[in-house]
Amino acid sequence: MSHRVAFLLGISCHLLFAVQSSAQQIPPDSVFYSSSVSNLYHTYLAQIGENARLYNGPQYIRNGVKASGFAFFQSDSMLNGSVSYNGLIYPDLRLYCDLVQDELVTFNYAHDALIGISKENVDSFIIDGHHFIRFNAGHSNGNIPGDGYYEQLTWNEPAVYVRREKKLLAPSGYEDPKYKQYNTYYLKINNSFNEVGGKNELLDLLKDHKDAVKNFIRTNKLNFKKRFEEAIVRVSVFYSQIKN
Repeated sequence: MSHRVAFLLGISCHLLFAVQSSAQQIPPDSVFYSSSVSNLYHTYLAQIGENARLYNGPQYIRNGVKASGFAFFQSDSMLNGSVSYNGLIYPDLRLYCDLVQDELVTFNYAHDALIGISKENVDSFIIDGHHFIRFNAGHSNGNIPGDGYYEQLTWNEPAVYVRREKKLLAPSGYEDPKYKQYNTYYLKINNSFNEVGGKNELLDLLKDHKDAVKNFIRTNKLNFKKRFEEAIVRVSVFYSQIKN
């Protein structure tokens, strides 16, 4: 590390401490887009430039196989987002979330190549308004189902999480290979993650208010077969309201 970079790192300490303190006091759904925090980080990045730890990842090479669909979350194009990396928030990034490799991807500092962001150092990220958290089963007190990125769909108790994955399926006949997405949903109750695959499993987990939940589902005509994600989110929010 050059003396100049070391000096810049030194004078950035007070800046980063202020940013971290501010971030801890802001509600989760607004942390990444707080203008005050964003301004502080732009100052930091302007100082440290390409030496920011976020840009230390390996080059990312897109899969060149011709296939139907794409490997990424939401879009085959990069999306706007922010990353919390070792407790520091990097705003205004262009991101891919590779659901096949479970990898977060951005441009390098020079914007002339793609890099994979070191998963071990990612705390969470927002991409196109969707909030993802990295779980590490080896460093958790709860029964996290597995390491990796999970989208947090609700912030209430119980919270809803979903593990989104894609697989490249082999072609049948003369068709091209195709990407298929798989979603696995979890309800977090008392720090315990419970996989939920259908309405009956959800009702069993919320059995202390089962009749009220069943009435809510019937009244709102929630369809667990066609719109499962919407249904589990709405039930979770409703249950948290009557529980608390």
